Amino acid sequence: MHFKGRRAEKVAESYLTERKYTIHFKNIRFGRYEIDLVCELEGIIVFVEVKSLSTSTIKNPYESVGRLKQKKIIKVADTIMNRHFPNNECRFDIISLIINDENQDIEHIKNAFTPEINNGSF
Repeated sequence: MHFKGRRAEKVAESYLTERKYTIHFKNIRFGRYEIDLVCELEGIIVFVEVKSLSTSTIKNPYESVGRLKQKKIIKVADTIMNRHFPNNECRFDIISLIINDENQDIEHIKNAFTPEINNGSF
């Protein structure tokens, strides 16, 4: 991970801990897939994807979390929930950051996406 990505994740982590989230895992991987932060707030496990850009002129950082990325995050989250938090509820958030030399803007999108329910038909 390059410097900007690490900086963004540290900013996101500080933002969340200031709001009483407990950080359980950082950059946790299963196979080829990774989740930036796994936190907990009031018994709910929160999977957080952190995205950053230096400007929002062309697009917002959160727009980089498309359906394919969501499916990868959900796959890792399923493993984590089964292994570590089998009795908790969970949600999926995105922290979208604009970070440049002048400022840093944080947008916390709670419940940014939800897993699709497989009804058994393929």
